[in-house]
Amino acid sequence: MKRTEYVLRRGGIYLLGLFVMALGVSISKASDLGVSPVNSIPSVVSEITGVDMGVCTTLVFIGFIFVQLLILRREFKPVAFVQVLCSVIFGGFVSVTGFLCGLFLPPCENYAMRIVYVLVSIVFVALGILLYLEANVLSLPGEGVMQALSKKTGIALSTAKMIFDWGVVIISAILSLVCMGALVGVREGTVLAAIGVGLCLKLLGKLLRKRVQAFLAPPPQKKAVA
Repeated sequence: MKRTEYVLRRGGIYLLGLFVMALGVSISKASDLGVSPVNSIPSVVSEITGVDMGVCTTLVFIGFIFVQLLILRREFKPVAFVQVLCSVIFGGFVSVTGFLCGLFLPPCENYAMRIVYVLVSIVFVALGILLYLEANVLSLPGEGVMQALSKKTGIALSTAKMIFDWGVVIISAILSLVCMGALVGVREGTVLAAIGVGLCLKLLGKLLRKRVQAFLAPPPQKKAVA
C-alpha cells in the first residue's frame, strides 16, 4: 500500500466517522427525547433561536475551543485552533443528515417509536466515535475540553468526561428552562445516550476495532539495501 493510499484511508475513515456520528445525532434529534450530552447545548440553542442545528453545533464546538484556552491558559497550544476545521465539518454533516432524516425518517407517532430512534442513534454515535478515534486525525473540541481538564487538574480522563458531560447537560437544562419554560433537547434520551454510547462503543470495539485497525495499518517500511 502506497503512502498516499494510507493517508486517504485515514482521512476517509475519519470523515466517515464524523458523518455516521452526525447521523446518530440527527436521529436522536428526530426522537424528540433529547440528544447525547456533548450535543445537548447545540440542540437547545437551535430550539431557542430557530437556527439550523448544524450551524449551532459548529458555533458551540468553536466555543469549546475557547473553554480549552481558559482551562489551559499558557499551556494552550495555538495548533488546537485546527479544531475549528473539524467543528465546521461536523456541523455541516449535522445539517446534511438532519435534512436527510427529515426527508426519509417517518415521524415518531408514539413513545415506543421515539425510544427506538434513541437506541438506533446510540449505535450510530458509538460507531462514528469508534471510526473517528481509530483514524486519529483531529479531536473534536468536546474531547479537547475533557483532555484539558484532565491535564490541568490531574484527574482521570474518564472522570473529566463525566464532569464535562454533566456540566453541559446542566447548562442545557438551565438554558431550556429559562428560555423555553420546559426541558427541550434534554430528556430521557440524553440519559440513555450518556449510558448507552459507552457500552455500545465497548461492544463495537470488540467486534470491529481489529478490522478497522487492519484497514488503517501503515504501509510496511522498505528495508534499506546494504
